[in-house]
Amino acid sequence: MLRGNKTLPYVIVLAIVSYLYFVATKIDFVAAGGRIGPDVWPKAILVLAMVACVYEIVKNLLFGKADRDLEGVLGSVLKEVPMDAVPAEPEGASYPHLLWTGIAMTILYVVLIEMLGFFLCTVIYLAAFMWVGRYRRLGVIVATSLIGSLAFMFMFMKVVYVSLPLGVEPFAQVSFLLMRAMGIR
Repeated sequence: MLRGNKTLPYVIVLAIVSYLYFVATKIDFVAAGGRIGPDVWPKAILVLAMVACVYEIVKNLLFGKADRDLEGVLGSVLKEVPMDAVPAEPEGASYPHLLWTGIAMTILYVVLIEMLGFFLCTVIYLAAFMWVGRYRRLGVIVATSLIGSLAFMFMFMKVVYVSLPLGVEPFAQVSFLLMRAMGIR
């Protein structure tokens, strides 16, 4: 018998993902110039989902105990932090203005991406989102925004071959410079 509620969802998802993979094998596309085509990405994602499901099923069947929950990384880190070092949040604290600010920033991102280009707009968006989310380590914000935006740009344009907005002049020059530096054509 499957171990209660822990394994069954993975079995169901595995069945659905397996069917979707079967459907994806029917995609007929010949990629030009030795490049991978758009038929590869759905299959790759579905294979990763199947691997994750099989891993969880095996883990739950062989090592899982219904009465034992393993502590995650965050739990082990929080055990080591003295409780007086963690600022106390008021009981039932709610910050709806942060939610609305995040929604407004996302809408502004969509509006400005054509003008500023993907890279510049994403750097600003990520940095602002972290700041609004009350994270205040400026060095980490700048590094994460820059590295994250470069990683997204590289992944989308060089690996997945998605054309991203370059922006209007003079902002487009930043996009062209980064594309040359990353070997994107």
